[in-house]
Amino acid sequence: MSSSSTPAPQQFFRRLLSPWAVAGFLLGIFLLIQGYLFWHDRALIAALDNFPPFATPVFELQFSKKTSYDPLSFIGRGKQAGLWQWSPEGLILTEKGRKFFRESGEMFISHATAGKRRVTRLRNQQAGDGERRFELFYEWVEISPPAAALLFPPPRTGEEYLGQAVLIQEHGAWKVKSFHSLDFEKPMVRLQEIASGVLK
Repeated sequence: MSSSSTPAPQQFFRRLLSPWAVAGFLLGIFLLIQGYLFWHDRALIAALDNFPPFATPVFELQFSKKTSYDPLSFIGRGKQAGLWQWSPEGLILTEKGRKFFRESGEMFISHATAGKRRVTRLRNQQAGDGERRFELFYEWVEISPPAAALLFPPPRTGEEYLGQAVLIQEHGAWKVKSFHSLDFEKPMVRLQEIASGVLK
């Protein structure tokens, strides 16, 4: 037997500690952790994705059809989007506009949603007293024409937004206790204030 030959156990350990083997081992650990986190978080994500105020937020807006026409205001943006037409007697809903608004006396009242959102990932979870508090990233997969035209700025598909949520466990299932974000809620409140005359 040659004296330069390496015993089989030493060759095995050298291969085991080679850069490729170590990288493969670390990659395997990473994938296992990601798989566990996905399994662990999927019930929380499903609860949020099935919670209408998060998943399909209401586009809650009403305003007078006698509102003065201004091409730079939400009235002008709505006309450009084909939701209504202007006349000396006031705004007139188009066929497209009637899909999202109804008339009630002198008012236009929205019956639309702002679109659809879905959770992409969770982070910074805190647990206690049957609650889970965490930050979440989510994206818009659909934006309704009124939200796209009237909000300033409107949400955008394909971008991640940050929110916060608190979930509680009831009868073995997670329920959303609260959800908070700013990408839609803040421009929506501003639009409501402008439409009601609080802001100009």
